[in-house]
Amino acid sequence: MAQSNYTTINDLVFPFKNYVLALPGWYPTWLDPLPGDFNQRHIIAAGLQMPQIVLYIGKDQSGMVKKVETRFNQLSKTVIEIRVIYPSLKNNYLDAFNSNLTFFRLLNKFSSLIKKRWGPPILLHSYIVIRGGLAGLLLSKKWKLPFVLTENWTIYYPEDPGYLPRRNKFFRWTVNKVYNNLTRFLPVTQNLQAKVTGLIKEVPYTVIPNVVETGTFYLKEKPAANGTFRFIHVSTMIYQKNPEGLLRGFKAFNLQHPKTLLLMVGPYEDKVLQYARQLGLGEDVVKFTGAVPYKKVAELLFSAEALVLFSRYENLPCVILEAFCCGIPVISTKVGGIAEVINNENGILITNEKEDELIEAFTTLYSGYNNYNREKIASAAFTKFSCEAVGQQINQVYEDVLSNNKL
Repeated sequence: MAQSNYTTINDLVFPFKNYVLALPGWYPTWLDPLPGDFNQRHIIAAGLQMPQIVLYIGKDQSGMVKKVETRFNQLSKTVIEIRVIYPSLKNNYLDAFNSNLTFFRLLNKFSSLIKKRWGPPILLHSYIVIRGGLAGLLLSKKWKLPFVLTENWTIYYPEDPGYLPRRNKFFRWTVNKVYNNLTRFLPVTQNLQAKVTGLIKEVPYTVIPNVVETGTFYLKEKPAANGTFRFIHVSTMIYQKNPEGLLRGFKAFNLQHPKTLLLMVGPYEDKVLQYARQLGLGEDVVKFTGAVPYKKVAELLFSAEALVLFSRYENLPCVILEAFCCGIPVISTKVGGIAEVINNENGILITNEKEDELIEAFTTLYSGYNNYNREKIASAAFTKFSCEAVGQQINQVYEDVLSNNKL
């Protein structure tokens, strides 16, 4: 997706009278292109049928930003981005207070600027309950507009250290306030909707999955494997992803099937690499790539036979859907909404923390790999997760909300 950065809001080309104001709580920036990239893809998909203005207000945690910085970006003909980053303070107590005040001040300033420049939006679309959802709530009250919320966060799962019931009272109050005022809830899985209902309340909802950039992830002929069967794991390799358990399981499998390789793709702490080497898993058996660009992930998936995840908890990892679009079967724990997309035709579900099931899944997929139809896996995934497919679902929600808006 070509991008053009501009100096002022007047440089942006946006001739549309009707538009949706997107308010993401997580979003890619010039400081870090990864956080919330799935939200950006959702917005691109929605923009195929309904123009979008993105207003992202975020705090810099790195210390690189010394004053408020703003970037105006023409993401596409129908999607423009206004990203505002403000600095953090060294004093944690002062920072928490200052951060909230700064966020509200910048939200008021730039939303008013957008309204003055292009008129009011027809609808507000928030992404992630905190910051995104809060911004949607405040502007919904101020402008008398409906707002919808897309959610990916795992705070509704007890395995997450940041589990909602363990949060402070103000955090919980804010989350409840957002859900109590939503026009429509858009969880990415049915499982997430059930979790939210159990903790908060049942609200009108439509499940809309994550988006795959199918121009990057697609069915492609694999290069010669030289007799080596390649499993690939893509993650940040933190506690949630259980990389140590994955390495132990692969070691046991590899001892029985030495012509196999595990490619670990993504950023990792030294302790994970050291643990692999302590297990006797050398570079020829388990290879770490470190962080790689988004398109490089696709290239690595093209060269692999199967994706494997051994997460302790998840919602719906985008890499599973991306693997499917490449025609690659997946081994994964059945946590979050993963069981909603994996079946006998495209992969194997196992129990989290059960390394014996992981080893068995490695063996089953390896020995029965020819039973998987790569073309069928890719075709089914494209139908469900492409920008066009998801964009149609989002815009159907917009039409329903606007036709029934009682605000």
